[in-house]
Amino acid sequence: MAEAGTVSVFVKKAQGLPPPESPETDLFLFFGVGQEIGGQELFTSQQKRNVLDPVWNEEFQVTPSTSLKLSILQADATGSTDIIAYATLDLAAAGADAFNGELPLETSDGKPTDGVLFLKSKSGDDYPDDPVSDFSVTLDNAKMKALGLELDSSDPAKLFVTGVKKGAIVDQYNEANPENKLEVGCFITSVSTPDVASGGCCSGGGKGSPTAEGDSKAMEKIIKKNPKQLDLVYKRGTQFRVALTVTKKGDVGVEVPKRPTGTSLVVNAVKPNGPVEAWNTENADNPDQIVVAGDRIVEVDGKVGKVADLQKRLKGADTSARVVLTLARVPLKVV
Repeated sequence: MAEAGTVSVFVKKAQGLPPPESPETDLFLFFGVGQEIGGQELFTSQQKRNVLDPVWNEEFQVTPSTSLKLSILQADATGSTDIIAYATLDLAAAGADAFNGELPLETSDGKPTDGVLFLKSKSGDDYPDDPVSDFSVTLDNAKMKALGLELDSSDPAKLFVTGVKKGAIVDQYNEANPENKLEVGCFITSVSTPDVASGGCCSGGGKGSPTAEGDSKAMEKIIKKNPKQLDLVYKRGTQFRVALTVTKKGDVGVEVPKRPTGTSLVVNAVKPNGPVEAWNTENADNPDQIVVAGDRIVEVDGKVGKVADLQKRLKGADTSARVVLTLARVPLKVV
């Protein structure tokens, strides 16, 4: 509980920060809280070494004021620091003492970035509930038209949405529900339909109610039947980046499908003694930063493309090269 007359602020993480200009090692990211950009007089976080999307999970208390500047700073091994970006938390605004969400990050000269800072604040006993991560939708399809979902089933447990066709059933749903879109980057975890006549496959459901959960092939089979009614449970994907040093040409240390398709590479397993395992060991205290089976490589060094393009970039990485992977996953439980 926050002390009387104070507000507690819990800073979770930052994502989408611009990468360092050079691949030098031993760079440390931390945030400082003050009345001005770069100010650290109120609170300074721990420093996170050689990460691109730092996870802090740190809490501090402040007296309500007009606004706070939460600056993201980078330090090198000599202690020299630079301001990367900052966010503004206006504690005088209505509801600011009961906030749970993300704040946009700007550069020190006020220009917008692609980065966001995730935090929550409270003046009472409890923080506001975390944002909903599971979404349910019922798609009505009386004429049994194509739903318009393009899917990747290379992960055996869940489907990955790679495309939504313009004008199809799902696209129409998205237009009517802009806050809960079933779009590229979402993960489908369960499907069911009461439409027995559609000939859907059963997997764990009773007779007359074809259902599939935790089985991507079974879920895909039901969806492709274009039933008159389809119930879906899906999650929005979240992304994070890892910076690896290649120890063997063309090998970042993960196993991927032998014949992948689409625009991402699912991680089947993390190889022992490879760059990814080394990264995981160094970041063992932050589950948000650890690469696990089921994660999907969606970018290599900031570049997207078909799986052939991604594989080409991975195989072309020389020994001692620095490679940045952007991975997508079903969100972990928020702290």
